[in-house]
Amino acid sequence: MRLLPDENLSPVLSSFLTEAGHDVVHVRDRGLASAADEVVLTLAADENRVLISADTDFGGFLIDVENRFG
Repeated sequence: MRLLPDENLSPVLSSFLTEAGHDVVHVRDRGLASAADEVVLTLAADENRVLISADTDFGGFLIDVENRFG
């Protein structure tokens, strides 16, 4: 699974998930430690990654899956 842990999650989680066989890129690996939520969400979508975050602000975003990925 392709995963993108957000800045509020420890890089240790990335290491654990990588060892479990997942393709993991932490937002810090992309230089986006303080990036706006929209930027992080766009990166996840562009790279076909599942965004993992403890940031409850992401709940307010809606993605038009059909137009974005279809």
